[in-house]
Amino acid sequence: MAAREAQGIAQDRMTRYCQNRCGPLQLTKAQKIKDRWLVDFDSPGRRFTVTVDNGGNAKVDVWDKNS
Repeated sequence: MAAREAQGIAQDRMTRYCQNRCGPLQLTKAQKIKDRWLVDFDSPGRRFTVTVDNGGNAKVDVWDKNS
């Protein structure tokens, strides 16, 4: 899987996860670690990392900026 494909899957997953409640999102970084892509997004109040595996499965992790 290429970086662009992983970013597309991550963007789709974030759209479904947020449903217009997260505020404006900005893709900040994508990096490949072993067989997974970590795609980072930034919003005004939170940071998100979407883990995308080679099968196209994606998982969202959220960090609060204010803590």
